[in-house]
Amino acid sequence: MAKQNDRPTLATVASRAGVSIKTASRVLNGEKHVATSTAEKVEEAASDLGFRLNSTARRLRAGGRSPYIGVVMSDGEDPFQTRLFTQLEAELGRVGLRPVVTVTGDDPDRERGFCDECLANDMTGICVIRSHPDAARCYAEAASGDTQIISFDPSTAGPGVELITGDEEAAGRLAALQLLDHGHISLGVIGDHSTSPITTARLSGIQSAFAGRSDVGWRAYMREDAHDPASAKNVVAAWLGSRSGPSALITLSAPLTQGAIDACRRLGEWPALVGIDDFPTADLLDVTVIDRDVAFMAAEAVRRLQRRSGSAAGHNRASRSSDLPVHVIARGSGEESPET
Repeated sequence: MAKQNDRPTLATVASRAGVSIKTASRVLNGEKHVATSTAEKVEEAASDLGFRLNSTARRLRAGGRSPYIGVVMSDGEDPFQTRLFTQLEAELGRVGLRPVVTVTGDDPDRERGFCDECLANDMTGICVIRSHPDAARCYAEAASGDTQIISFDPSTAGPGVELITGDEEAAGRLAALQLLDHGHISLGVIGDHSTSPITTARLSGIQSAFAGRSDVGWRAYMREDAHDPASAKNVVAAWLGSRSGPSALITLSAPLTQGAIDACRRLGEWPALVGIDDFPTADLLDVTVIDRDVAFMAAEAVRRLQRRSGSAAGHNRASRSSDLPVHVIARGSGEESPET
């Protein structure tokens, strides 16, 4: 009798049922031409022992692919990333796929190591929610083989990598226009990683909204060194404590929006604010945001994974890119007029 803490094996099941390992394997893999009485003994033994076949190994032996999908996040506390992962996990589950997740902490070496592990374990694909730009090459190399790469981060663009992103330039433009339309001409812009494609595109959109407006001031208030909620909080606190601070704020990510709100709450001052990317408590705090449909993004990623041809080599797959629409969720903070 197997010890309680021993993991039952196929050999254990065969011994309990009084059959050969080959016969036990045939029964548990659903093969035909096994006597009913023998099959019943094997199934009863497997049930008694709590034995379960390794479905992944069985699938690989049959020439199939692993049901596991690697998922890369840079920050487990970033509201956008966690919202998208929640939707992605649900969509993968609906088609029998399972995520294996890493949170890289914005460490390119750790990210490359995870990519290598995904390839070594023959995972069907990798979904990149946020990546470090220095890790982009590993995805192009993976896509050149037989691994599907779906990315929500434009910094990973490369041959064979399929991009599903929001229209980041439109996001910046809509944020600026929302404040301009309510009379603001002195705007503080808080961002991070100025060389990332996402930040660059959002800033380009903001600048396009100000085209031809010589009365608008924003570059004097542009900060590209706010790396987290704490640093964004410090930037906004300094502006609020100045007589010449901006009358409105644009924050280029949800963590930075949260830091800005914390500063406003602590100082009891509430300039107009538009943040890019929604977050769970934004509706309770009446925060206006620019957002995209993360549920659609996740569903589209899984549709592309399912459309993947198992025989198609990565270098024969054309890269595809989708810039999905973004929209304003007006809740009040972006609709405040300047103080007179």
